[in-house]
Amino acid sequence: MSEAERKDIGPDFALGVSPAEIPASGLLRGHAGGDAVLMARSGEEYFAVGASCSHYGASLADGALVDDTVRCPWHHACFSLRTGEALRAPAFDALACWHVEQRDGKVFVTTKKTASPQSTSERAVSLSTQPSRIVIVGGGAAGFAAAEMLRRCGYAGSVLMVSADSDLPVDRPNLSKDYLAGTAPEEWVPLKPESWYVERNIDLRLNSAGEQGPT
Repeated sequence: MSEAERKDIGPDFALGVSPAEIPASGLLRGHAGGDAVLMARSGEEYFAVGASCSHYGASLADGALVDDTVRCPWHHACFSLRTGEALRAPAFDALACWHVEQRDGKVFVTTKKTASPQSTSERAVSLSTQPSRIVIVGGGAAGFAAAEMLRRCGYAGSVLMVSADSDLPVDRPNLSKDYLAGTAPEEWVPLKPESWYVERNIDLRLNSAGEQGPT
């Protein structure tokens, strides 16, 4: 990141900022260690996460602070400020997180936290309430989001996705806008590669209009 880019995205959080510099929204965009960072104040707590939504890159400083989460201004993806986890679609990838310290009347962003596995969601479902099998009808983004969250929350049963499409679940806005405009390569279109489904033991059946799941 160049010096000009650093100035464009706000203060250097490594040098500390006064709480008075944080606007009424509770969200302030800046940088630390060469990364664009969002500082958020919720009550008496301060958090630091990646400054851009992991879906389409919107600036989260323009979003909404709700308790200990931040909502994207474009498509309303929701992220935990404590862990960076993407709590709601259409974002699926977590934000980076940093440690925050308060001293000498300022708030400092220090070291980046080690990334936590997406499967350690605090909303993990109780094993005693899990069905043994779940069938998801539809291979669009909503069906993908359901399968992804099931595995992230620790669901260990059988997951079957039945799709009438001939291709892997895709990012349809990207397909209908950027791809057709020639600004997005074909490899950007699938939400995840085929290996992602294999690794998570998700049985994705394409070209399956009218197919019944296992009984």
